[in-house]
Amino acid sequence: MLLKAEVPLVYSAFRMSGFAPSQICLQWITQCFWNYLDWIEICHYIATCVLLGPDYQVYICIAVFKHLQQDILQHTQTQDLQVFLKEEALHGFRVSDYFEYMEILQQNYRPVLLRDMQNIRVQST
Repeated sequence: MLLKAEVPLVYSAFRMSGFAPSQICLQWITQCFWNYLDWIEICHYIATCVLLGPDYQVYICIAVFKHLQQDILQHTQTQDLQVFLKEEALHGFRVSDYFEYMEILQQNYRPVLLRDMQNIRVQST
């Protein structure tokens, strides 16, 4: 929902490639961005999510997709998007560069996103 609204070209690229952006986000988050971000950015990711809330995991993923938009569009054309996103480091991404953007996402989506996250947690127990 957020990707479609915020980065529609990336959303379309995923649709054309035939796999869900949630697959990539899940891999990044479960690995805590290990092997994708520099150590200091992993620390910034963890601190941001701990201090500002679990919904920031989603906002950071959206920010990464926004950061990679041109690369994503290029790899969609060469039909290796999934390999690119699963195997390449996230070059040049800095949490601090997207902090204002993530604050806007939080203002726009937090109530819905936290409710959905709560519902997922309740359903899985």
